[in-house]
Amino acid sequence: MSGQAPSADASALRRAARSRQDAGRLDEARALFRRAVEAAPLAPDGWVELAGCLLVSRRPEAALQVCDAGLARLPGSAALLCAKARVLQSLSRVAEAAAAFRAALAADPASGEARYGLALQAAEAGDWDLAADLAAPLPPSPAVDWLAARIALGRGDPEAARAKASRALGAPGLTPDQRAETALLLGEALDALGRPREAFSAFNLGKQALHALYAERARGRESETGKLTRLAAWFAAADPAPWRVAAGGSARSDVRGHAFLVGFPRSGTTLLEQALAGHPDLVSLEEAPTLAAPYEALMTSADGLGRLARLSDAEAEAWRGDYWRAVAAQGVDPRGRVFLDKAPAGTLYLPLIAKLFPDAKVLFAVRDPRDVVLSCFRSSFQMNALTYAFTDLAEAARCYAATMRLADVYRRVLPTAPFEVRYERLVDDFGRELARIAAHLGLEASPEMLDIAATARRRVVRTPSAPQVRAGLNRQGLGRWRAYAAELTGVQPILAPWVTRFGYEPEAGGAG
Repeated sequence: MSGQAPSADASALRRAARSRQDAGRLDEARALFRRAVEAAPLAPDGWVELAGCLLVSRRPEAALQVCDAGLARLPGSAALLCAKARVLQSLSRVAEAAAAFRAALAADPASGEARYGLALQAAEAGDWDLAADLAAPLPPSPAVDWLAARIALGRGDPEAARAKASRALGAPGLTPDQRAETALLLGEALDALGRPREAFSAFNLGKQALHALYAERARGRESETGKLTRLAAWFAAADPAPWRVAAGGSARSDVRGHAFLVGFPRSGTTLLEQALAGHPDLVSLEEAPTLAAPYEALMTSADGLGRLARLSDAEAEAWRGDYWRAVAAQGVDPRGRVFLDKAPAGTLYLPLIAKLFPDAKVLFAVRDPRDVVLSCFRSSFQMNALTYAFTDLAEAARCYAATMRLADVYRRVLPTAPFEVRYERLVDDFGRELARIAAHLGLEASPEMLDIAATARRRVVRTPSAPQVRAGLNRQGLGRWRAYAAELTGVQPILAPWVTRFGYEPEAGGAG
């Protein structure tokens, strides 16, 4: 189609593309959005929706290119500048995202999206006063009520947060994802008010909404639990011999040390990573897809796993080069320091680590399984195959159990010896545990590690744990599952073997 095609054609194409995107048919949606842009290249909506579809497809760099191409034609488009800011935010390029939002606001002082984006950034940084000031001129809407509830909760006023979130839920106009986020926020407010039964109902409402919203996209694809079970079966039957032979030398001569922090989401990895990031001789990277490419190539089929088992030196070196380029693309320079790659969901990557980085240390985070699964169920995450499992309490428990079973199989086959980090021990004896972990990484204890709140304030924290680590060390998360014991009854049999395996007290016992 030429750029002179009637805008009605582009509108029809965009409607069809949105329908495909809602159904999870992302390849078709992207193709239709591209045709819409070709039909009406001076219409910002086409560029914005194409970039959004690429972002949903987990192709943020391509989305960024689309935004820049659109801005080359429409340099003053506030909508496109906001779209670019959202993509930059997804890449943790927060300062650049803020600059794009500010440019959008300068181009269109009435841009509520730009102002809302800046207010949301301030809330994510824990700057509640700035967030409130930015949000104040926004016209009333359910989304603004949600933001106001989040600010109130951050300021320590759960009753105001409950009232605002309840009002937002009762109003028309919320999209399904906004309704889910609002329900989860209402649950947090009710939890803070000591009303766990009502809080769980709100968490359940939010997760049911997300489950329904993403069900079509998940249908026909391998579930996270299925993936973990498949890998466990393959490795249980594997010959350990090839896995005990590393391919080539893995250490970078200009990096003092290399470590991976894995386990399971909500197991205390953010607390530990923030503490270690305070050390002047350590640099960390938070949850970037540094091993996604070799996983897709080598761990999604039996043939690929066979190739990984017998990886040549040349192949390993090529993959290592890709890994370090991915690290550099995130703006991290590990030269002269210990580099920590934090990947809470990275337990399944341990075969890649064993083959590509046999000299790297592996920290394995452990927390009471009941607290872990409850926290996964009540938290808001960016949606992917793993976090879709967290939209159902029983599936979250099954996913946790499958991850721990896979870790046990890996321990029998791989030469990697994970170093266990116990969340409860870390919280109870913070300084001593940090010193022990630092020593394992080849570092002397440093007082800077103890002030996690200060470290969090100067860094971007992109996980549900951000408010907790910014508030400093606390014990509120220990044994929180007990307030929800009745609601967890159905998943206790799934988790009980791991409660025992890791030495936690059973349901009727004392503190975990």
